[in-house]
Amino acid sequence: MKNALLVSLLSLASTTALANATSSVVQTEQAPTRAGYSSVDEVIEYGRQYQEIKGQLLDAGYELQSCNQHVLNYFVQPASAVYLYAQAECTFSRSVGGDYSLETNYAMVKIDVEYHQFNQLFHEGTVNVNYVTVY
Repeated sequence: MKNALLVSLLSLASTTALANATSSVVQTEQAPTRAGYSSVDEVIEYGRQYQEIKGQLLDAGYELQSCNQHVLNYFVQPASAVYLYAQAECTFSRSVGGDYSLETNYAMVKIDVEYHQFNQLFHEGTVNVNYVTVY
């Protein structure tokens, strides 16, 4: 009787542990790693890293001058699931020293836009900022 009770308790404990392990594996597979967007314009408009950098630049007195997109053309579609689809370059500027000064600070933000072939969504990739001062 004691052996039967011990075996039932052990089997119940192992079944519960297996169910918990299985549910945690399923949850991690379904969790999205990054936000996906339906176009390159949406990545630029809603991308988390770019929006943070843009907000910091605007708070520092920079003004957005222009944003240009460059779609990369491949001879053969890349075999990898995620590949670099386009790059966007946005230029911000700020006058230093008042209205009559010729000194200008520039910030050039480069955004990599990646495409996920299986999800058919665009993702924000690396975002880099370069600063230049022109006298």
